[in-house]
Amino acid sequence: MLIVALLLMVLLSLLGVTLLTLSATEHSVAYNALWSEGAMMAADAGVNRGVNQLSANADTSAARFPDSDTPGASIGIGPTYAYRSGKKTDAGPTAPVYLYDKQEEGYDLSKWRFPVYQINATGTGPRNARREVEVQAEYGPVPR
Repeated sequence: MLIVALLLMVLLSLLGVTLLTLSATEHSVAYNALWSEGAMMAADAGVNRGVNQLSANADTSAARFPDSDTPGASIGIGPTYAYRSGKKTDAGPTAPVYLYDKQEEGYDLSKWRFPVYQINATGTGPRNARREVEVQAEYGPVPR
């Protein structure tokens, strides 16, 4: 009877350890998802900043966009999240890239233009959480 009781205790102990390990893993997965989502929102904030700084002049938009003169500079959002313009692999902030002028129905391209820009932003969070957002933003109508 004593051997059966000891085997049952060992079995229950192993079950308890397994459930604790599973719980810790689920906890880690949940926090990683939370931090990744926060990094995504930070990258979205960077894209919104880029869209807000677009102007009718492509040269002006490019000059106004970099976060600072310091390579790799980031803008903090609270104590744990930040964003910067550019892709994950870029060494520093990057400006929107002018792509082309889009044709819109009802507008004469010889008189009006709709410049289209590509904007990239990277958001970061705790434990190396990092997300990148890339959008194409249209600005206009702009008289020629």
